[in-house]
Amino acid sequence: MNRTYVILAHLTLAALTAASVAQTQSAPTQSLSSASAASLSSQAALSTTGSADPIQPTSNPPTQHGPVSFRRDGLWFSTADGSTHLQVHGYAQADNRMFSSNTHGQELDTFLFRRIRPLFEGTLFNQVDFRLMPDFGQYNPQIQEAYLELKTLPYAKLRVGKFKEPIGLEVLRQDRDLSFTERSIASDLLPLRYLGAQISGSLLSKSINYDAGYFQGSSDGSNAVFTQWTHGNEGVGRVFFMPFAATSNNALKNLGFGAAGSAGHQHGSIAGLKTMAQTTFFKYSSGALADGQHNRISPQAYYYAGPFGVIAEYMISSQEVFNKGKTGRIRNEAWEVQGSVMLTGDKNSYAGFHPRNGFEPNRGFRHMGAVELAFRYSELGINPDAFPLFASASTSAQKARATGIALNWHLNRNVKLMTDYEHTTFGVASSKATPLHNENVLISRIQLAF
Repeated sequence: MNRTYVILAHLTLAALTAASVAQTQSAPTQSLSSASAASLSSQAALSTTGSADPIQPTSNPPTQHGPVSFRRDGLWFSTADGSTHLQVHGYAQADNRMFSSNTHGQELDTFLFRRIRPLFEGTLFNQVDFRLMPDFGQYNPQIQEAYLELKTLPYAKLRVGKFKEPIGLEVLRQDRDLSFTERSIASDLLPLRYLGAQISGSLLSKSINYDAGYFQGSSDGSNAVFTQWTHGNEGVGRVFFMPFAATSNNALKNLGFGAAGSAGHQHGSIAGLKTMAQTTFFKYSSGALADGQHNRISPQAYYYAGPFGVIAEYMISSQEVFNKGKTGRIRNEAWEVQGSVMLTGDKNSYAGFHPRNGFEPNRGFRHMGAVELAFRYSELGINPDAFPLFASASTSAQKARATGIALNWHLNRNVKLMTDYEHTTFGVASSKATPLHNENVLISRIQLAF
């Protein structure tokens, strides 16, 4: 891509960022109220139950607001009693990817709008939550999420529609709250959003959180097309324990651990596996097809205390593959660990956070937003039995190892600037095969929430 267009695009986004910051500075500054703090706490609890991109807590909007109001979290339409309301908001992410080296030595530097997502969510009659999230990023319009959730029983909420399968800890984080611009290679072995139904809830003051669902889909590392029925189905279960959630022990309050798994059948084509920079490093042969059982298991844990946070998880994905009249079970494994620290002392959180002080340099050094430093290491290994019958050792890697570092600047609740660097090395299944080039990529992102 012509560098001139990249520079012009960055200048345009910089102007939008400056306008957003200026708008924030012109508004009266106020700290989060106790109600806002309770809202964030509720959002964190929802995230640990496995609900992807959870709907904001649906407490009744304050009575002082009219039927239509602009608030700090979007445009609201509400009935007089607040039992039914609609919140309109969203976010956009613009990325620039620069490679010093990549898997096949190609020119891959690019600028793109990774995600452009307006969100329409709310509550009907204090009984049913809903969400619609289209995505116009990457020149590929699609419906990422669309579901209804019956919350009559808070310990057994029923959700139906298209949403994330409750398996991976990193996958279940909201896309706008990630510490890195992209998820790790370990998450390639997990499914993303599919059509299905699930029951979820929490027990014993949120000390035990669970999800159980049935989904139409079973492919690793891919999204379902909203209007297309896939040849697969699976049952999914997840349990996540937070034994100190209801205690006053702040050091252990945000310690969580659990496990998730799935069992199903998949038939048809199999998606390839990608690096953080979205380049494919493994794919099955053109004639290889999923043809039978597909199971996964993923133990996982996280710990957050003050400005520090760490996530760790392990994945096993085992599926039956057919090619040239033969069937084999391919068992792939991956794991990742990542940690982050808020250099400005802000409180870290799995469910995302807002800076304690927004970017207002006229008020002094302490009002410069929040700065986050993150580290990550991940590995993914392909079963050696996949070569050479089901995959080619000359074009696909048998193992990948990725090391990444990220520096993020949260100017305010609306603007986030991210810079990531990740180094990925590859191993091949045959000594006769030419190894893939190491991948070194620098990704910068401007994220605007509205």
